Amino acid sequence: MLLAEPSFNSNECREKLLEIMFENYKVPAVFISKNAVLSSFSCGRSTAVVLDSGGGATCVAPVHEGYVLQKAIVRSPFSGEKLTEYLLSVLEGKGVNVRPPYMLNKKIGKDGTITSVNEITGLENIRPSFKRYMQKSIINDLKETVCRTSESVFDESSNAQIPFAQYELPDGKVIDVGAERFKACEIMFNPSVLEADKCSIFGVNSPSELQALHDCINESVGKCDSDIKKDLYGTVIVTGGNTLFPMFKERLERELAESISLLKVKTISPMATTERRFSVWIGGSILASLGSFQQMWISKKQWSEEGVRIVHSQCP
Repeated sequence: MLLAEPSFNSNECREKLLEIMFENYKVPAVFISKNAVLSSFSCGRSTAVVLDSGGGATCVAPVHEGYVLQKAIVRSPFSGEKLTEYLLSVLEGKGVNVRPPYMLNKKIGKDGTITSVNEITGLENIRPSFKRYMQKSIINDLKETVCRTSESVFDESSNAQIPFAQYELPDGKVIDVGAERFKACEIMFNPSVLEADKCSIFGVNSPSELQALHDCINESVGKCDSDIKKDLYGTVIVTGGNTLFPMFKERLERELAESISLLKVKTISPMATTERRFSVWIGGSILASLGSFQQMWISKKQWSEEGVRIVHSQCP
């Protein structure tokens, strides 16, 4: 069995994972590989710096010759879930009432349009956490539909007349989304635009505590040996569902190029959204298909003889 793990996974978690696979699931052999390595393999690279931004976490991990440089990993709170929560908070502050489908009794006319909407009563036993979860699922779809990355630094005051994007909520109400559709992405490149009362969403007290994504990459590469910095900047792999916003890759490359003038920066990301979202899985399929893969895995016999710590030498 091939398992993909977060690049920042602790040694204790890796040991426990191996123990569960052998003792609970009785698998004959296991190999554990880090997400950043598998994403690199999916792009045909063995050396790269990988920006992996998904729903639950964002991580920058340098990979050299197929190994993650653990001490140079940099994490960021800018995940897809946090951006969704931020966008919901902004819209609620503007008076938008997001009502989940389970709260609504809708009547549809013969032409397919909503003729009437009534709120269902007797839902007092529904927990607030479930309601919030359903609200965020709606806003997540809104985010993926209308949000995009600005090609350059986005100034809300100078873009007050920006065209609105319309989105229909489950209750049939159509809302106009203006600067918010750019601002949700902008905070990943320019955290200073984040409102002070929204900082708690990202687990900080002020915007100054947040680091832009390109600064995270620069910090990660800065912790690496100077001999490989050129190769790392020459292969910046962008992966994860949170990087699928239009113009995200171009904006990241521009910000990196402006901050690092002496080295050439090249970003790599699959054009297909499915490939970018599931690059870890694709890299895993490539690794598992290699003829040498059987020499890499940990057998149950090895685990029984050497114990759980074999995972650190066999699966670095």
